[in-house]
Amino acid sequence: MSKLAANLVQSCLRIRSEDNVTVFFYPHSLTLAEDIAAECFKVGADVLLNLYTDNYYSAYMRYLSEESLRQPSVFCRGLTELSTAQFSIGGPYDPAIYRRVSPEKMAADSEGETAAHWPLAKERKLRTLYVALGQVTRPRARAYGFPLAAWERMLREASSVKPEKLMADGQRLAGILDTADRVRIRGDGTDVEFSIAGRKTLVRDGVVDDADIEAGAFDAVTPDGAVVTSIVETSANGTVSLNVAQAWAGRSMRRLRWRFQDGRVVSWDGDAPALALKEQWEKATGNRDRIGQLTIGLNPKAKFGFLQNSIVRGSVSIGIGANDGVGGSNKSSFFFEHSLQGSTLEVDGKPLVVGGRLVAI
Repeated sequence: MSKLAANLVQSCLRIRSEDNVTVFFYPHSLTLAEDIAAECFKVGADVLLNLYTDNYYSAYMRYLSEESLRQPSVFCRGLTELSTAQFSIGGPYDPAIYRRVSPEKMAADSEGETAAHWPLAKERKLRTLYVALGQVTRPRARAYGFPLAAWERMLREASSVKPEKLMADGQRLAGILDTADRVRIRGDGTDVEFSIAGRKTLVRDGVVDDADIEAGAFDAVTPDGAVVTSIVETSANGTVSLNVAQAWAGRSMRRLRWRFQDGRVVSWDGDAPALALKEQWEKATGNRDRIGQLTIGLNPKAKFGFLQNSIVRGSVSIGIGANDGVGGSNKSSFFFEHSLQGSTLEVDGKPLVVGGRLVAI
């Protein structure tokens, strides 16, 4: 773990002696959290290890009222105010705990967490890194039907792709998207058009450097590899239909269909997990029903069928809800993105992705 931790600290977030670092983790990620702390100490940074547990999460979601959950935690806000960099390692050991939480409380908690962290983090240019390897647990693999060894192997291989490769490919795509207007996506049950005119493309390479901070991109994920652009919020018309399994809150979503009219979601259909997500969406605040962002995957080692669909090379993903973190105007406590496999994406009539294969770079 020490080699991984050194890379996360030195290359991904580029921790310096003046940094105040918070590491959020669960017990199964303790070794990695300790190694990250040690690497931070080596450069003279201050570090706080912040432990969560499944029982802790279950207790506050059970006993706190919806109104209480909507209020920003003073501790969360305080950590956001004091930290200059944060690592978040995975999530609960067993995602089945999410199934016992009502949509109303899920929405309330999301509202409170967003208020506690996001505005202040953006203002203070707080660098954050989410470490997906911390999600690899046997209960999570069981809940979503993942082969555990194959999942972990994929994550390690996808994490090994050089950021320089992802950045170079991303910049070539960004050069096309930054001057584009109309986008059309077609695929299995999907046919949607929208505008990205005037929107700036962000390249996600798993690193937060000075150029990212200057562009307003303060967060990263490892593994990563994608370009992201906000969508003109009133421009989308058509249908987007999920055609690859999407894990969410201890459930595996296999059917989800959105229909857009002038940028708004006017129809939401799907299987039981998709309808459970819809209940949470209906309770959310802000521009929850507006189209938000377009993501095109770049990572040649990532594979569909796990939790990293949006970074698979040639994948196309559409997000709804909050997009103010990627240059849009949607402010909401809700965001959800789902991915399309084997789709075709055209920009101003020219193919960028054909049948799930990047053809423009």
